[in-house]
Amino acid sequence: MAELTSMMNIGKEMEKKLTSIGIESSEEHMKQAQKTHFSG
Repeated sequence: MAELTSMMNIGKEMEKKLTSIGIESSEEHMKQAQKTHFSG
């Protein structure tokens, strides 16, 4: 699994926020973004 900070525009502060809601990898972030973006 790739670290969140390896993604564009994800710094240490955003990484802390994402980790606090249970997103701990770039793969998890992408899955959640797809669910949110395409659920409308």
